[in-house]
Amino acid sequence: MKALIVDNYGPPQAARIGEIDKPPLKDGSLLVKIHAAGINPFDYKLITGVVKDFMPISFPHVPGMDGAGVVDEIGQGVQGWRKGDAVLGMFDTGTLAEYALISAHSKRLARKPDPLDFVRAAAIPEAGLTATTIVRAADVRQGQTVFVIGATGGLGLFIIQLAKSRGARLIATGKATDAEYLRRLGADDVIDYGAGDALQQVRQRYPSGVDVVVDVINSGDTLLRDAEVMRQGGTLVSSLSGPEQSAFPSGITVHYIQLKAKDGDLEDIARRAASGDLHVEISGTYAFAEAAQAFVDLYDPAKHTRGKLVVKVVAPAI
Repeated sequence: MKALIVDNYGPPQAARIGEIDKPPLKDGSLLVKIHAAGINPFDYKLITGVVKDFMPISFPHVPGMDGAGVVDEIGQGVQGWRKGDAVLGMFDTGTLAEYALISAHSKRLARKPDPLDFVRAAAIPEAGLTATTIVRAADVRQGQTVFVIGATGGLGLFIIQLAKSRGARLIATGKATDAEYLRRLGADDVIDYGAGDALQQVRQRYPSGVDVVVDVINSGDTLLRDAEVMRQGGTLVSSLSGPEQSAFPSGITVHYIQLKAKDGDLEDIARRAASGDLHVEISGTYAFAEAAQAFVDLYDPAKHTRGKLVVKVVAPAI
């Protein structure tokens, strides 16, 4: 099959489209013809070697965890699935390929609703499920004020909308040019980080503090500053890592989360997206031959990606 192949750690420009063996079908799994693959920051970190000390990869490597397509083969012991079923999910093998493998029992697999196109479906799984985990960990409730740092990216896209659906007031960081976009997603207030220190701006506007800070940008000791804008009893949720709870002021609860999908989570997000209740922002789509460029653009400051980037793969037989 054709795939985007990474031969060594290095810049994404070095990745190439080439031929590689199709993933062998396993018992309990589905082999899916990939129509579209979503691009995630963690994919970039894997292939460039940023995380190789604790998560090494073997070569040749096919990147991509998010995908949407149709079931092509069904492994032994699988029930409830048929060839041709449309799906989205986080796959066991790289999705920047004509075929990818996924466990038929995975909580990160869902049927694709008919009104949801493959491009938007491929943009949902990792970011949507991580955002669900974050909002659940923060226990966002009606009337709370939630400050989202890193609101314009793929994670922020879903965090804002999911927190808003729980009745929270949303403050979001972005550039001045992002204000209209963020308000469309549900932000009630936008902090222009280009106009000065974002935390200082929040302190000035909300002197009594906010209930929840969701920070998907900062890590390490930098996270300690987030407590400066929080009221007593507030909650900080980070998708990265930072100091232990004891390093923060008394009364601040800190959660460092990793994606944890529950039964029905991905189905729920896909259903909301299909109905129009949840907007899926696609900042750019790429032909399969341009897949490496998608990774380059993801971290290009001149591009300032909003939402998600998606590669249209489409297996040749379709």
